[in-house]
Amino acid sequence: MTNELFEFEILKASRTRLLQLVETVDNKILFKIPETFNNNIVWQIGHCITSQQRHMYMRSGLPMHISQEFMEMFKIGSSPYTWKRSPDIDEIKHLLLYTVNQLSKDLKAGIFADYHPFSLPLGITVNNDIQALQAANFHEAEHSGIIFSYLKLLIE
Repeated sequence: MTNELFEFEILKASRTRLLQLVETVDNKILFKIPETFNNNIVWQIGHCITSQQRHMYMRSGLPMHISQEFMEMFKIGSSPYTWKRSPDIDEIKHLLLYTVNQLSKDLKAGIFADYHPFSLPLGITVNNDIQALQAANFHEAEHSGIIFSYLKLLIE
């Protein structure tokens, strides 16, 4: 049996690390797109928030804790080149931990009762909220690796 609390703590630690990065790295670096890439650090972070919300809440038929505009800015297939406006860093900082804290309350309340399974691009089917949380952790680890690679490319 999966330890739900452990999965949640991984997500919270990941988000705390990303928040520290956003608070310490210059905005010019956060918004700069490295050569040969399509996205920047801000997009990567917003995409993690958006994916977690879509996989946990939208797939459960529940309202997400992000705006439609935010979701559109950071969903798969979007990029800074398609943004109508620049994302608000303060909103991203807020959402990094707000969405995790809200998830904690919602997991305890058991609101993810009507989950609609979906398949990941890896060919794995996500059948419930706990699997969605596990998938979110995997996804965020992938994007965190990209973020730290971007940092290395942009700061040197």
